[in-house]
Amino acid sequence: MNVTGGDRPIDPVVWHGREMREALARRDIGRVYQLLRRFGVSQRQIAACTGQGQSEVSAITNGRQVQAYDVLERIADGLGVPRGFMGLAYTDEAVQGAAASSGLHRTKDDFMLERRGFLGLVSKIVMGAALTQPELDLLAVGRTATPVPEHVGATDVLQVRALTAALRSYDAAHGGGSCRDAILAHARWTESLLNASAADGVRAGLLSAIAEAKTLAGWTAHDLGLEGDARRWLGQAVRDTQDAGNAAHTAIVLYHLGRVPLDNDDPAEALKLFQLGQIAAQDSHSSIAVSLLLTHEALAYAHLGDTRQAMTALRRAEDEYAHATDDQHQEFLRFFDPAALQTSAARIHSRLGLTDAAHRALAIERLQRALDEAPANRVRQRAFNLAWLATCTLAEGDLATGVELGTQALDAVRVIQSTRLLDHLKPLEEVTGRHGGTSDVRQLHHEVRLLRSAA
Repeated sequence: MNVTGGDRPIDPVVWHGREMREALARRDIGRVYQLLRRFGVSQRQIAACTGQGQSEVSAITNGRQVQAYDVLERIADGLGVPRGFMGLAYTDEAVQGAAASSGLHRTKDDFMLERRGFLGLVSKIVMGAALTQPELDLLAVGRTATPVPEHVGATDVLQVRALTAALRSYDAAHGGGSCRDAILAHARWTESLLNASAADGVRAGLLSAIAEAKTLAGWTAHDLGLEGDARRWLGQAVRDTQDAGNAAHTAIVLYHLGRVPLDNDDPAEALKLFQLGQIAAQDSHSSIAVSLLLTHEALAYAHLGDTRQAMTALRRAEDEYAHATDDQHQEFLRFFDPAALQTSAARIHSRLGLTDAAHRALAIERLQRALDEAPANRVRQRAFNLAWLATCTLAEGDLATGVELGTQALDAVRVIQSTRLLDHLKPLEEVTGRHGGTSDVRQLHHEVRLLRSAA
């Protein structure tokens, strides 16, 4: 039957997770039911699919073994588990059904009839004729999982990384809301590659590539304010980098994980995660990773109002970066280039500059340099920097320039799908509220409030 409550089918992706595949291979039905609960499938829904009583499902979930072959078959077929995953034989009916759905035993005449019928259907659409429900059903596309290759090689890993990089660039230019569904599909597909065979060296690279995809999935969730999803994806990425034995990559994922509480007004938790990442970074001997974590420790200290610690950490970060070698720029580190370091330093001074004029002046200088140096495709980063530059400039009393910069910032924000970016407009909203002496400033304040309230 393979449906849950409300006739909602169980997502076939569920069966391809590593933990689920292991439970199915062991025919550990209790564990299978427990894992289904994680995916939101209730005991009542499992019972409806398998034809078991709810009390029986509960007993199995709590440890009762299922050994009868016919019961295992009924469970597999009811839930939609591929029989091979449980080492069960396919029945003649199942084989015939699969063949029919894939067209394996269809004749040339069958295909010709279908093609002529489809041509007639397309003709009706072009001529503007209304389609009947059966005709609409013929156009329905089923959900067919892309087959996982039997073996994964180095080229496959490079392809995964290339697609992750392309999606990362799109996210940086347009925001997490523009591409999150594609990124989630990519992350789930990459994890399914663990079911394929691979040489030990390739498997470590594959785990690292999977972690990159999951990190991006977590980052886009964070960009949209989905804190729970962000933590879960990034937590999985930490596990994958640990399994890959890549300390530098673990450090980078912990940096991303620390950004979640930092951007949600919990700098104390963020600091702990950055410091945990610093341990991994030091173990990796990667100056780039060490610099990144130190920079964000400094930012966390700035949020906490600890100027001395913030400046100490920033100086150490810049010193580490100055001594980095090119061979340390692994794929997952490349985003932290000199422009990104400049932006991070600017934000530290910007945060401190909310209450300290000296840091505000440094922030303005650093932000302008960051805007000049940042690659053109980092549209979201540019919007962040414009918003902070406008905030600092207005706080300095240069209202005309501040309004101009603020207007540019809002223009950039409007074309980016990022809840996080809207949250970062709060200081601009506050400073325009305090310096509302001119109509231009009041108008900017109104536009910022309107934009943030629409989030």
